Amino acid sequence: MKHIGFSKKFRGFTLIELMIAVAVIAILATIALPAYQDSIRKSKRSDGKAGLVDAASRLEQYYLDNKTYTVQMTNLGYSADASVATTDSHYKMSVSNSPCANIASCYTVTAIPQGDQASDSCGTLTINSMGTKTPSGCW
Repeated sequence: MKHIGFSKKFRGFTLIELMIAVAVIAILATIALPAYQDSIRKSKRSDGKAGLVDAASRLEQYYLDNKTYTVQMTNLGYSADASVATTDSHYKMSVSNSPCANIASCYTVTAIPQGDQASDSCGTLTINSMGTKTPSGCW
């Protein structure tokens, strides 16, 4: 009588082969996930930069109309005075008279990252009346 059984060709995966495949996938995921998250944060940074440029533009228009800058965001057409969310709410913006003692002569607009964006390596973004953008490597 002929022995009926599975030949080597239909054997399937062994547990060790399966564990090796899982280990390779885990290693790839630990490398790829942080790089992916950094890429997402970098793309969300454009929300903060766009908000800063928009606020600076509004401040310059306000200066042309009134011969002074303002720290009141409502004077610039925003809905709140203290801190305004950017378009996609990844940053909160505010205006100060820093580094000048008088708001009439200069301003700094600051965008503070919110939520997961707070883990961004660039951190807080700023632009001032002289056009200086910080941190410089993040613009």
